[in-house]
Amino acid sequence: MHEREYPLNSTLEKSVAAKLLWASEDGSPVAPRTASRAAEMASLARRRWNSYGRRNKNIPDTTENRINDLARGLAEKCERGGWPMVGPLISDYRWLAEQIAPLLAAET
Repeated sequence: MHEREYPLNSTLEKSVAAKLLWASEDGSPVAPRTASRAAEMASLARRRWNSYGRRNKNIPDTTENRINDLARGLAEKCERGGWPMVGPLISDYRWLAEQIAPLLAAET
């Protein structure tokens, strides 16, 4: 992710960013450490969650499938080297996706 200012475009993104910062304080190795990165990741998560149906026409739209997709999307965008370099950190991205999924699901 790039270090630049990301405006929080909605109350949802603010809530997700706050949850991401909480996860960082809780010790998550993949959660963002700064408010700017949390805002960037919140925006990414919102877009990924909302585009699930369009990108996965042949996969059932279940919470479990959305969480897995969100974890993969966060890992692809946020991990240095992208998806091929995620390795065992995918379980940390999945945990992070599980933490923010209820917030995202409430808006859809």
